[in-house]
Amino acid sequence: MKGFNLTTCMTVNMLKQRIALIVMAHPKFQAVSFNGSEPLDEVTKLQDIEGMASGKTMELVVAVPPEPEAPPVVLSDDEEVAMEVEEEPLPEQPAADLITKELGDAEADKQGELKSQAADALEDGDVKTAVAKFTEAMMLGGVSAMMVAKRAEMLLKQKRYKAVVADASLALELNPDSAKAFRARAKARRFLGEYEASAADFAQAQKIDYDDGVADMHKYVQTRAEKIKLKAAQDAKKAAEAETAAADA
Repeated sequence: MKGFNLTTCMTVNMLKQRIALIVMAHPKFQAVSFNGSEPLDEVTKLQDIEGMASGKTMELVVAVPPEPEAPPVVLSDDEEVAMEVEEEPLPEQPAADLITKELGDAEADKQGELKSQAADALEDGDVKTAVAKFTEAMMLGGVSAMMVAKRAEMLLKQKRYKAVVADASLALELNPDSAKAFRARAKARRFLGEYEASAADFAQAQKIDYDDGVADMHKYVQTRAEKIKLKAAQDAKKAAEAETAAADA
């Protein structure tokens, strides 16, 4: 063990503690010996080891036990995943030039009126009309990330999850820090069965603006994504072992 600044009163255990920082192995997994001796007792002082002197080499054996294998993962069915993707076409999205268009007074008034009609329809539970009116308002121009994220939330009520992802993604192009857009897309992806992507979106949303109301859903998709990864690794290992056994037979 060269390269250590050792003191004469240092014990074997103290030496192991220093070694642990380098080899990343707990002292209990280390065995230190000198000149072919049996592993030294941890309370032995280096100065008391016969023949020990500056520049001498000690032997180290590190035996870290393998991590126990996780039990086979069993994935239950997720009954909330949308079994059929919506057939209805995605709602019209404004082009880049329309998004940046500055509205005149008449157009601004018209857009405000359409937004109000959309809000009234939404309050009455008529989500389809709300989406139609809000889309009409968007297509006048002067579109903000907040507007697109708002429509994404409406589409979420209709369970048009792919449309939600499209709107939320556009909103995030306009404003990469939109918690509303991240949250809407996270929910949509959860119901599309895209658990890993959903968990990533939830994480961003919660980082920007924490919402306790989605904490449980965030935890669910995160846990399920981890289980899917682990199951894939277990299945791959099992297949490789079967292939090796077949080749040896």
